Amino acid sequence: MPHALNEKPIVLMVADLGSSASKVFYRVGGGATLPLWMGAEVAPNLSQAVLTQFRGSTRPQDSAWLELGDQVVLVGESAKTCLESNSIRANKSELAAYKIAAALGVVAELESLPSSFEAVLWLALPLTELGTRDAIRTQVEAICQGGFRFRGEPLQVALTMQAFPEGFGLYLNRKGELDAVGKDINQRRTLIVMMGHRNLSVLCFDGGSLRAAGSNSNGPGFWPMFEKAARSAGVTQPDYGFLMAAIASNQPQQLSVARGRLFDFSEPMTACLDTYWQAVLTYWQDQVMPQLEAVNTEVIISGGASSILRSRLSAYFTELGLSQRVLFTEGGPRRLEALVRGLPESAQIPSMTLRMADSYGLFRGLIGTLDSVAV
Repeated sequence: MPHALNEKPIVLMVADLGSSASKVFYRVGGGATLPLWMGAEVAPNLSQAVLTQFRGSTRPQDSAWLELGDQVVLVGESAKTCLESNSIRANKSELAAYKIAAALGVVAELESLPSSFEAVLWLALPLTELGTRDAIRTQVEAICQGGFRFRGEPLQVALTMQAFPEGFGLYLNRKGELDAVGKDINQRRTLIVMMGHRNLSVLCFDGGSLRAAGSNSNGPGFWPMFEKAARSAGVTQPDYGFLMAAIASNQPQQLSVARGRLFDFSEPMTACLDTYWQAVLTYWQDQVMPQLEAVNTEVIISGGASSILRSRLSAYFTELGLSQRVLFTEGGPRRLEALVRGLPESAQIPSMTLRMADSYGLFRGLIGTLDSVAV
């Protein structure tokens, strides 16, 4: 929406800079809450010459670039052609400042914001990376306050940033559900299990407070297990995407670039799932099981990789007599599902609602601390 020249709009934003995608929710002033999905790739230290391929009227989130002095940084889809490998291998916080600046630039363009505005950012980080929040804040504030160009347009942002542990949004979601039926989440222990592509993390809440002793982010991620099993099964990197598609859709017949024909990925599919399952099972038995001694403990399982093992997990919990204490995040509130359906990417990514549930819960919960506007 256009803004008067004498206004200095405030952008409220939650960002989960995942290793496979950046999941963002934002609103401008008292406006509507809107979702944003961007690729996770970042290609820094490029010259101006790279911009000749981006002279078009595409969506800003599909062709995002920053100009920082003489340096050009591509973010998201636009960065893929300039990377030797997917940035899923990099530590999430290393390039976070560029991702944040790009997300702010996308919002500025979509909402026709003036070149100078304010922003409040709530950043979700894995527990193991919360220690980097000051470094991220310093880097992104330097970019925003010093000024940068986004897709050629100058921007200067007065940014305030706070960091929260990944999974806290799911806790806030559950708190809201229990509040609605007159139950107090403080009267129980809640374990939030996030099964991500890079790692598996557990947040333990006791009496409404995060218990550090029962929380960690060092569990097995799907991607390292996938790579290990795929290599052992003879699958080469050009076919990783097709093998991933086979696993996600449970359709083993996929195109193979290496073979130049349709190929049955059944065996590597099974190998990947078995490898990941064994790693998850070991972690569960070592890290989560000991925390179930309290009868009033509830486990909430989410994350982009949770759907891959859903049937195995359900059978396992039933066998242990725990099925009544374990909840799977199927997606999220109906409002979230409606928001996600509005994203073109959702047609190709069936798990998008599930993957955005944490950041949406964080946004809704934190907005609630600022005012009473429904989001």
